[in-house]
Amino acid sequence: MTTLKTVAGMPAFNESKYIGSLVITARQYVDEVVVIDDGSSDNTAEIAALAGAQVTKHPVNRGYGAAVQSVMEEARKRNADILVLLDADGQHNPREIPAIIQPIRDGYDFVIGTRKEQAGNIPLYRRVGQGVILHSINLLSKRHLTDSECGFRAFSRKAIETLNLKENGMAISAETVAEAARRHLRVAEVPVSATYDKDSSTLNPVAHGLGVFTSVLIMISERKPLFFFGLAGVILTIFGLVAGIVSLQLYSDSGVVSIGWTLVSIFFIIMGAISFFTGLTLRAISSIIISAISREDHR
Repeated sequence: MTTLKTVAGMPAFNESKYIGSLVITARQYVDEVVVIDDGSSDNTAEIAALAGAQVTKHPVNRGYGAAVQSVMEEARKRNADILVLLDADGQHNPREIPAIIQPIRDGYDFVIGTRKEQAGNIPLYRRVGQGVILHSINLLSKRHLTDSECGFRAFSRKAIETLNLKENGMAISAETVAEAARRHLRVAEVPVSATYDKDSSTLNPVAHGLGVFTSVLIMISERKPLFFFGLAGVILTIFGLVAGIVSLQLYSDSGVVSIGWTLVSIFFIIMGAISFFTGLTLRAISSIIISAISREDHR
């Protein structure tokens, strides 16, 4: 069997409690462990280095997405054939690395850990948020994933070299899925476990979910403008028609024109039309840009 150089990457921010044991365990299954210390104020970097990881430090906290981008850059520098990405907060089990990288060995480009089989162990509020984000990402990527937000992932050399990620925050997980779809990468899912100890994450899950969902909506507006603005246009037009019906009903009952309801109706109908035509215009521009990128990729 051909030996493939495998690198494990961990974005870390104030994870001194977990980082040492995670690095030691991960080293059993990969050739190198890279830790991106994202401006930690504790001794995360020192512990990671003592445990045997190669540490790169961000002078200030730049965000999870920026740390993931640094992991990808380190994987490119090290000519990794496989990159496995896992969180440094103790949620992921490094002993599952062989399972999550196996599809890469089988020819896939991007593997996402799925927590579907243990959904009952995930807090309800997390499941609701994950479900909303999942459906939004599936719409964006035209895929039918069961878990889009799990940070336990693996990448082939092709994915490492071609993915162009720009998100600095948690929305990079969604961006990666969308970018993989745009690059026509082969995607697989592998069941993984996840631990949700009350102190295992430094992120507020509600703020995290709202931030990711907002970023996904922005991505949909950028990559599917006709759907996004067209849907908004339809909704606004419906509001306008409802207001118009109310205005007509009031006129029928009293013989007096309701200026307020009439103005509301006109406003929403006009905004709906503007939104729809905005979607058409942006869709045309998007098609031109995508065609240009496609031609560049094939050179």
